[in-house]
Amino acid sequence: MRALLFSALLGACFTLSSCSVQATTNASPVTPQWQGQGVIRAIDAQALVIQHDPIPALKWPAMTMPFAFSADVDLSAVKPGQPVTFTLERAGDGFRIISLTPLR
Repeated sequence: MRALLFSALLGACFTLSSCSVQATTNASPVTPQWQGQGVIRAIDAQALVIQHDPIPALKWPAMTMPFAFSADVDLSAVKPGQPVTFTLERAGDGFRIISLTPLR
């Protein structure tokens, strides 16, 4: 009887420990994001060219560069010459804009 009880308790311990490991390994990773501010210089179907201020979190100086953008970024509210704030995330070997807000 004791052997049966011991086996049941041992089995329960292994089951509980494997559940806790699964709970921690299935957590979804958080995608890093960075904020920037600048002026739209050009807009086309594949990229926005932005003259942006320094982005210290990326150790980037102020510069003008093209950025890809996600499909849900609304370009109808911006035009060349418009100041904007934007949020970047990594996309392959580069970065893409995932949100864009005009400054007025």
